[in-house]
Amino acid sequence: MRPITLALFAATAMASVQPAHAEVQRFHADHVLGTALDIVIGNADSAQAERIVAAARDEIDRLDSVLSGWRGDSELARLNASSGPFAASADLFAVIQQCEAWRKACGGAFSARLGAVERLWRDGEATGRRPSAKIVRATAQKAEQADVRLDAATNTIERSGVVFAVDALAKGYIIDAALAAARRKATPDQGVLIDIGGDIACAGPAPAAGWRIGLARGADADNLAPRQALSIDCGAIATSGGGARDLRIGDQALIHVVNPRTGEPAERRTVSVVARSAAEADALATVLGVAPVPEGLALARLSGAEARIVAADGAEHATEGWSNLLLPVAASCAEAPPPALQPASLVRVQNRAWPSGYRVDIGYEIPRPPQAGRRVKPPFVAIWIADANGKLIRTLFHLGDHPPRYLDSNYVWYNALGAAGRANELMSVTRPSRGPGQYTAVWDGKTDAGGVAPQGRYTINVEISREHGGHSLQSMPVTLGAAPTNAAAAGQGESGPASVRYGPALQGSDT
Repeated sequence: MRPITLALFAATAMASVQPAHAEVQRFHADHVLGTALDIVIGNADSAQAERIVAAARDEIDRLDSVLSGWRGDSELARLNASSGPFAASADLFAVIQQCEAWRKACGGAFSARLGAVERLWRDGEATGRRPSAKIVRATAQKAEQADVRLDAATNTIERSGVVFAVDALAKGYIIDAALAAARRKATPDQGVLIDIGGDIACAGPAPAAGWRIGLARGADADNLAPRQALSIDCGAIATSGGGARDLRIGDQALIHVVNPRTGEPAERRTVSVVARSAAEADALATVLGVAPVPEGLALARLSGAEARIVAADGAEHATEGWSNLLLPVAASCAEAPPPALQPASLVRVQNRAWPSGYRVDIGYEIPRPPQAGRRVKPPFVAIWIADANGKLIRTLFHLGDHPPRYLDSNYVWYNALGAAGRANELMSVTRPSRGPGQYTAVWDGKTDAGGVAPQGRYTINVEISREHGGHSLQSMPVTLGAAPTNAAAAGQGESGPASVRYGPALQGSDT
């Protein structure tokens, strides 16, 4: 039986958020298309919502068996292993046909013919050696020049050695189909939003303020609130960029998006696209991650879409209508709602405040797993603050899967929450897990109770665990007083070196 969690949230890298509303149902499931699934349904009781979710899940599972590039038993795998004409299902033919249409329309910025190129990069990731640029380019050019014939009358596909990789459009296609299946089970007054790994589509009546979606920027500290949020009444949004799907070759992190012209990873940028359908948003997000910025934005305009590109240096480029979708969002650390009263345990006689402008910057590293060639799941990460008595006063975030069965993987933090009687608070701060790399978090001195931590002795904890893997806890005691200070911890097991810096916010850094 598929695990489906009925919960009071829908959180991803682009967190879909609704105002408090009776009869709004939110469902979450993990390990769906290799990521997380969130479904939000308006104006429904739990029984109605479960029927709608079941219809969406059935359609997702059906299409996964058709379009998956990771399953050896998928129809796509059979196509790639075939020789001669291949009689495809309506769905596989439609996806290949759409991919070929995008390829022709985008002048080489989009291609689903790069399966052999992607295999070269995965082999390089497994061996730790970057593939030959000459071989990569020749493989990409051979695929682009190959003869592919599509017969719409018989759904027949003929390919001259081309290995199709349809990820750049298939997830959006599946989201659109799942949304249509859900809407068939819903009544006309029930709106539905489906979010798979940060690609989102919605239809039906929206909340009064629209479907509000937060947009994260990859370079921000993990616990900073989204820089931007937008509101849409219907349609879809997709984001493409670096993150847990990056290729890791030695010490290099390479974006997973491949430039069809060269076969090389594209330049690092984060792209978000709002379009009529998830498939269109998915494809355009890939195109805008490869094409020169002016060309990409021009194509978005021609498609009737709105888009934002954030370059590696942080520079933003957007279509003219993008700003019309935006909602005001404060660029500050995400805070738990303050309670009516501050707990007495946080009231101190010597309640000296931190110097003005001071904060704590925490650096942590998730090292590359030692199992070369194996795909391992990203780890669970918890970063939390304890006071001089060892009591947890602030959880900055927990990155990982939502269900409670995984939350106790970081058992030191989880037990600290339980001791404080707050284990159920986790769902509001859970976010997607991280791949290997160096990351940051920020503590502004606020506590989970809504108070302000005074000067004093604290322990900054970085706890990392991995499903079916190891567990590491780095505890860095530090006295936060009137002067700057630092602390550090060596790497261990699942974690690389960690650091703490207390002092004025660095010029030009996120606050």
